[in-house]
Amino acid sequence: MRRVFVLVLITLLAVPIFTNAQRWTLDESIRKQIDEVFDFVSVGDPGCALGVVQNGQVAYAKGYGLANLDWGIPVSSSTVFDIGSVSKQFTSTAIALLDIDGVLSIDDDVREWIPELPEYQRTITIRHLLNHTSGIRDYLTLMDLAGTDFNNVFDEFDGVELITRQRALNFEPGSEFLYSNSGYLLLANIVRRATDKSMRQFLEERVFDPLGMAHTSIWDLNTEIVHERATGYSGAPGNWSIDHAWNFQMGGDGQVITSIEDLARWDANFYEPVVGGQGLLNRLHTRGILNNGDTIDYALGLTVDEYRGLNRVQHGGAWAGFRAMIVRFPEQHTSFIVECNRGDANVGAYADEAADAVLADLFTEAVADAGQEDASTAVDREPVELPSEVLERWEGVYVGEGNPPVFVFEVSDGKFNVLAQGRPYPVRAFSETEFEVVGVGIPVTFSEDHGITTAISRGDTYTRVERPTPSTEQLQAYVGSYSSPEIDAVWEITLGGDAIELHRAGEDPAELIPLGPDEFNGAGLGITFVRAGRRISGLTVDAGRVKGIKFSREGS
Repeated sequence: MRRVFVLVLITLLAVPIFTNAQRWTLDESIRKQIDEVFDFVSVGDPGCALGVVQNGQVAYAKGYGLANLDWGIPVSSSTVFDIGSVSKQFTSTAIALLDIDGVLSIDDDVREWIPELPEYQRTITIRHLLNHTSGIRDYLTLMDLAGTDFNNVFDEFDGVELITRQRALNFEPGSEFLYSNSGYLLLANIVRRATDKSMRQFLEERVFDPLGMAHTSIWDLNTEIVHERATGYSGAPGNWSIDHAWNFQMGGDGQVITSIEDLARWDANFYEPVVGGQGLLNRLHTRGILNNGDTIDYALGLTVDEYRGLNRVQHGGAWAGFRAMIVRFPEQHTSFIVECNRGDANVGAYADEAADAVLADLFTEAVADAGQEDASTAVDREPVELPSEVLERWEGVYVGEGNPPVFVFEVSDGKFNVLAQGRPYPVRAFSETEFEVVGVGIPVTFSEDHGITTAISRGDTYTRVERPTPSTEQLQAYVGSYSSPEIDAVWEITLGGDAIELHRAGEDPAELIPLGPDEFNGAGLGITFVRAGRRISGLTVDAGRVKGIKFSREGS
C-alpha cells in the first residue's frame, strides 16, 4: 500500500507529462512521416508504441497494432512492454547510486561482493561488468549451449550459480568489449548483497517511485497481474505465436516492464535529475577505457555515440517477442522511444527514421555519410527476381570476423538461401549484388575482385573459401560423446552420409560444415576438435558471447 500512496501523492504534486487533452507539438506533416514508419503493422497484428519527447514534454505518442491478440486490445502510450536490455541503464543507475552513497565503489573487485566467483588471473571490477569488458561468459548463451528449456523457471540465483561455475573467461578483463548479460545479472546480485534488497525493491524506492513511474517494475514473479501489459509474439502476419518468457524472474540484465509514458519521465531525469543529481549523470555517461587506452562507446548501461553528426545516447533491447529502443539527442533535448511486442521489429531503424523526420534540419551529415545502412535496407526499396545463374555466382562458404563468423549461401529450386548459425534463411535480392536476409534484416553486398569473392554484412567482410571435403574415414574419427562440466551437458557427434552432425538437448541435429583441419561450424557454433596424439580427445566451442568452452571426449 505504501508504494500506491507515494505514487498517488507524486502524481498529484508533479506536473503531468500527459494530459487528457493532449495537444501534440510536432507539426502534422512530421507526425504523418512518423506514422508511415509503422505502416508495416497490419490490422490484427502485434505492434509498437512510439514516444517523441522534446524539452521535457511528450511531443507525440501513438500506438500501432495490438497489445494482445486474444482480446484485440490496441497498443497505446500506457501499454506496458518488456524492454529487454534497455533495462541495463536502470541497473547501472542502482550501482551508481550506491557508489554515490559510499556503500560500494564502481572500481571494487567483484569478488569482494561475490566471493564464490573464481579467482581468475586478473581482477574483475564492477566497472568491467558495467562496461561489458569483464570477459565473463554470457549466461544466456551458456544456457543455450547446455540445452536449457527457456520455458523453465529461472531466477537470479540460478544465473549466479551458472556464471560462477565457469573456470575460464572469454578474454583478459579490460582487454576487449564483448556484450555479456552475465555482468548485469551479477550487478543485480551485488545490489542485493549490499542492501539486502532485490533489484526490484531498490529501484522502486530509489528511482521508479521518486520519478512517478507508476507503471514500471521488474518482472520477478511469474504469477503477478500487471495492468495493461502487452503479450510478446514471434512469427509473421497470419502465423503469430506467443513468445513471452513468463518464467524468467529476475532483474539486472533485463526484465524491466514499462510504458512510453513512464519512460518519458525517466528521460526527463537526464535534464533535471530528481534522482541522483549530476553525479549520477556523470557516471552513466562515462565511457569505458580498455587496457590499451582505447575508449569504447559503451558507458554505464548506455551507448554514447553520434548519429548524422549529432551526439547521441542510446540503448536497445530484445527479449522473447519484445523489442525496445531509447535514443536521446541531448543537445537537441529530443528523445525517441520505441517499444514493440513482435519479434520481427527493427526498433533501431524505426527510431532512426523518426529522428530523420523530426531533426531533419539539424543533422550535419547525410545518412550515407553517417555510416547507416544503404538503400538495400530502405523501407521503400522493392526486391527483384534474379535467375538462378546469377544467384549461383554467389554460392559458397564465407568466413569473416563478424557474428555469425560463417555464412553458407546456396541456391535450391531457384531460391537463394543462407545457412547462418546452422539454420536456413531466405535471402531476397534488390540488385545483382545487393541482398537482405529475410526476417532478420541483415544486409549483404557481394563483390568480386581478381578472383576473390567477398560478402559485406553490417560492415564486416566475409571471404569465400574452398569448402573442404573430408573422407568418410576422416569424419568417423570425430564421432562420439563429449561432455562439459561447466555447462553440465553431453553432446553427441554422429556420422550421417558425407557429413557429421551435432546432437544436443533442446535442438534439432545440425550439420557441421568443415572449414579446415579439425575445424567446423554449425548451429551458430565454431567447433575445434582437440587431439591427443592422433586421437580426438575433446573439442572447444566458440559461440559469440561465449568462447573456449571445453568438452572432453568420453572414453578418450
